[in-house]
Amino acid sequence: MKSQTQIIQFVLFFLISISIFSLTSSSLFSFSQSSQDRLLSSFREMLSSHISGYIVYSFVGCKYCNYSILKFGIPYQVFDNYHEIQTSNNQIYLKSVPNQKQVLVSTHNINSTLSSIVGFYSTGSTPSLVVISFNRTENKLKIGG
Repeated sequence: MKSQTQIIQFVLFFLISISIFSLTSSSLFSFSQSSQDRLLSSFREMLSSHISGYIVYSFVGCKYCNYSILKFGIPYQVFDNYHEIQTSNNQIYLKSVPNQKQVLVSTHNINSTLSSIVGFYSTGSTPSLVVISFNRTENKLKIGG
C-alpha cells in the first residue's frame, strides 16, 4: 500500500509541475506576442512620420529646383516582418507584410496639389534604400527603391 501512495504522489507532482510549466510558458508567449504587436505598431507609426517628413521636405525643400531626390534607409526586417510602401488613389500606405497591418502616411494635403503619386517599395525584394523623388515640372511624386 505504501508503494502505491508513492507512485500516486509522484504522478500528482508530475502533473502539477507540467501544468505550472504550461501556464508559465503560455503567459510568457502571449506577453511576447502582445509586446511584438505594440512595437511593430509603434515602428509603423514612426516610419510613417519619417516618410511624411521626407515627402514634405522634398516638396518644399527647394523652391527653384525642377527635380529633387531624397534617399533614406529603413531596416530590412523588424520581428520577421517586411515593410512595403505603396500608393493608391494619391494616398501612401505603409504595410507590414506577414502581419498585414497598414497605416496611412500623412501627406499634409500635398496630395491634393500633386497630379500623381506613384511607386512601390518593399524591404523584402530590394536593398533597404528608399528613394523619394519629386518632379516639379510634371508635379509628380515617385516612391521607389
